[in-house]
Amino acid sequence: MIAPAPPMELARLLEDAAGQVRSILTVTHPTPANRSYLHPALGILACGPRVAGVLGDQIDVLIERPLESPAELLTLASLASALGWFTESLSTLVRDVDVICTQVGLPVTDPDHEAAQLPNAHPDLSTVELASVRAASAICDLSPTRYSEALASALRTGARMDTECTEIADGLHEDAVQVAGSSGLPAGEGTDSLPRLVRTLLARTGADR
Repeated sequence: MIAPAPPMELARLLEDAAGQVRSILTVTHPTPANRSYLHPALGILACGPRVAGVLGDQIDVLIERPLESPAELLTLASLASALGWFTESLSTLVRDVDVICTQVGLPVTDPDHEAAQLPNAHPDLSTVELASVRAASAICDLSPTRYSEALASALRTGARMDTECTEIADGLHEDAVQVAGSSGLPAGEGTDSLPRLVRTLLARTGADR
């Protein structure tokens, strides 16, 4: 009979997962000058699949052994929630980037694809910033207005991904603290007995209302 995994080992697994997700916040990726409007999203787009793969591998490692203790079940539930939330957010990012590319005239794989209209961007730019936008837009062969719209959309989708990754990483960290300090599940009834990350995800989707 295989003994349950020690709580500290499980906590480290959750902390490692949190670190992987949090790495999205500082990732950078080379951006071609003629695609500079995509810079706020390209790093996340390039790094995202690797992070999702690592989370999946961590789940595989955990389920290779019988899961018997409450701490093991909490860890699995937290990791599974993190992977599901992260991949959903990454899919949204991919769709957002596709919309941006379509709006600036880049080809798409689906000839029948119809992208939503980008919201108007009215940045409050200084003279130097305006000159930089005009120079960058000329390199991209776009009007300054269209360039600003595309850049603003990329900034919004990148910021959304940053916010969601922060929430996921914070939930994993809190669940790691719970696992390290106790071998049991959180006290309470109903959703209160679930891991913190699961409760956050349920609240986000409205499933607990």
